[in-house]
Amino acid sequence: MFGKLIVDRWMWLFFAVGVMWCLSAATVVAETYIVKDGNSQAEIITADHPPRAVKLAASELQAYLRKISGAHVPITNVANSTVPVKLYVGKSRYTDGLRLSSDGLNYDAFQMVSGAGWLALIGRDRDYVEPSTHILNKDGRPNNFEEWDALMGGKWNNPIGWPGGSFNREVGISDFDERGSLNAVYEFLRLLGVRWYMAGDLGEIVPSNTTIALPEINKTVHPDFAYRNCGIYSPTFAKGSKEAVLWRLRIGLGKSPELMGVGEVAHGFTNVHSRDKSQPEYFAMYNGVRQMDAAFGNGIPCFSSEGLFESTVNYCNAYFKAYPDEKIISLMPGDGLGNLCQCPLCKSKGTPERGYPGMMSDYVWGFINRVAIELYKTYPDKKIINMAYGPYWLPPKHIARFSPNVMVGFFNWRMGFGDEKRREETVQTRNAYLAMVSPGYFFMVEHYLSSRPGIATDGVPVYFPHIIAEDLCSLKGKSAGEFIEVTYGYDSTGKDMFAPGFNHLNVYVTARCYWDAGLDVNVLLNDYYRDFYGPAATEMKTFVEYSEKNWVKMQSQVPVIDQALDRLNAARKVAGDTVYGKRIDLLLAFVEPMKKNREVLAVGRKGVPRAEAMERKRGDITLDGKLDKPFWNGVPEYELKDVVTGAPAPSKTTFKMVWSDMSLIMGIRCDEADMRGLNIATRVNEEFNLWNGDAVELLLETPTHSYYQLAINPAGAMIDLDRKGGALNTLWNSEAEVAAFVGDTFWSLEVRIPVNDFDMGGADPLKKVEGKKPSALAPWYFNVCRQRIRAGMTGETDAFSPTGQKLYGVPLKFAELIAK
Repeated sequence: MFGKLIVDRWMWLFFAVGVMWCLSAATVVAETYIVKDGNSQAEIITADHPPRAVKLAASELQAYLRKISGAHVPITNVANSTVPVKLYVGKSRYTDGLRLSSDGLNYDAFQMVSGAGWLALIGRDRDYVEPSTHILNKDGRPNNFEEWDALMGGKWNNPIGWPGGSFNREVGISDFDERGSLNAVYEFLRLLGVRWYMAGDLGEIVPSNTTIALPEINKTVHPDFAYRNCGIYSPTFAKGSKEAVLWRLRIGLGKSPELMGVGEVAHGFTNVHSRDKSQPEYFAMYNGVRQMDAAFGNGIPCFSSEGLFESTVNYCNAYFKAYPDEKIISLMPGDGLGNLCQCPLCKSKGTPERGYPGMMSDYVWGFINRVAIELYKTYPDKKIINMAYGPYWLPPKHIARFSPNVMVGFFNWRMGFGDEKRREETVQTRNAYLAMVSPGYFFMVEHYLSSRPGIATDGVPVYFPHIIAEDLCSLKGKSAGEFIEVTYGYDSTGKDMFAPGFNHLNVYVTARCYWDAGLDVNVLLNDYYRDFYGPAATEMKTFVEYSEKNWVKMQSQVPVIDQALDRLNAARKVAGDTVYGKRIDLLLAFVEPMKKNREVLAVGRKGVPRAEAMERKRGDITLDGKLDKPFWNGVPEYELKDVVTGAPAPSKTTFKMVWSDMSLIMGIRCDEADMRGLNIATRVNEEFNLWNGDAVELLLETPTHSYYQLAINPAGAMIDLDRKGGALNTLWNSEAEVAAFVGDTFWSLEVRIPVNDFDMGGADPLKKVEGKKPSALAPWYFNVCRQRIRAGMTGETDAFSPTGQKLYGVPLKFAELIAK
């Protein structure tokens, strides 16, 4: 009995093992393959007449399946019953038969669904068709304006631009084509291990696998941000190279026309007033002159003009009548709006007490909101867009909530969020706007412009991937998306991203966060370092993380630059003569401007001129601007030179300096051969229009503060700014006393600038210059500059310490100042 039991148990064990083996074998036999041992087991099936994006999607799927496995998977619109696996791309009669729908897949969302012997990659796909009125555009073709004006009933520009302006011929797709199925294909390829970190073959990662199984999947993916418009300068979609445009598509960028329409979103208000100069009262008045041709010929608007208000309302109504399918219209003012109009209607409408970011907020936003209220009566489903920008960045104080049709684009500048105070202030400001708009009527405007040639961060590796991920995660559900300007530079052809070896990472991280704001950025980055830099992954991670923490210091500190370059060179050494080394070579080329700046920084201010401020008692002078008092006798005099060349200035300018009772007193004389043409742009303090006329500038850097800027014109009007850290802080008050005098052949200034010694306690950081008496051991650095502007001239620019460029604010070129 016992023996029989043992035998039975062994027989059961063998039976169980056999059953398990059979089940396992059945699973293997039943497994379906897209590609098996390098041979295609599938076909790609589209509709009979697929949209452009679906054609591209099928082509991309075919190309990358070949790159991965070597197999050619054919594309067809008629299923072949002998082919085991069907890969359905886009909507077709076959997906209809499977009852698959793209309903609800808004903003390029998609679905990936598999079944027995098939995989569907589907989204909403639609070719953008230009409206019939599109040919009536602003490009100045014969008769176009005549037809357009007759249609619109006014002399306005067309914000949609020109025919074909969004279409890229090399790729065969418009930026306004809906492309959900294309995104589905790219996501499927990502699941297979493909990555597109940078445009072109050098930027992609393609695994090698001769066998690709048909996955079991049922997944719907919606982007966390509907509007994903990135790369205005690097380059445009229509003019970009094939690889540059494909990279945008592969990382999931898109303009989402169903949300934002196809018209301009930035600076659209110029379309209202730039063509018709027959109404001078539509334009701002500066120094008695209407600014009809200022700001790149567009003119600067007067937002108190009732005629301009009525014209704007009429323009909006006419536009939506001509384009009933359009969603929005931009009324963002053009660049150049930095001064309040001086006409009687605008008097006292500015808010200079709020500083530069808020000095025109109620003035501009009040006009926008009034127009929106009127448009809401006729087109309540349409939106008006304005950006929070420049002197109207802060929200208005006298509008509790915008009209329901106002959409706000908020300038964010997250690359500066390493400064916690700046980040806190920015988030607080955008939250204030969010409370003023309807849900979904808020989006971000970003500048990833750190690699712009010629600026302080040129060649500096300004990486901020962790900040990107954190900020976008905090914006999910609040922001409809983003409009990002990426660099001002172009490659040599103008068709590709400038400095792709650096710029690609910030853009790539941003694009992936648009689709999944909650992703683990450290996982994404570790995959990137491994894939993109191979054996140098550890070294490149060290380099990027060091740069992320220290890029601000890389603009001015030699040891920090050296540390960054050491890390990059170490990575290059490890990478060797490989594709990974070639990628690092792009970065080495990118940082060349930083290396050159390092050499300048190492030399420091050697060779800059030196000036002395003579010590005098404060009671010895009453300021009247004339410079004819004994107080100035024996004080050294210095002369300005051409700011670029260092040659003698065309118009002589001299200055003297005195240190007196914790004040720096300056006397400046500007010889003038054309006193009748003396250009006094304003007689009001803190008005930025001052820079449209004759002026002198005083730039002061103390051992504890870099730097301050005072600009003064012949009328004695002054703007004083704290420029610390590159800021434009208009709330700082120098408390300087200014006296101006206009003679027969010259004009002159006397300026007393009080100084706070913070070591003495109680000083206000928003008042007076911070510092001590300049000495040989602790000198100040400064520049005295003059601009002279006449009609038809770009202006003369001179400085005591020439900078070598048409700029005054170059601290390394500031002259040395001591008091004796």
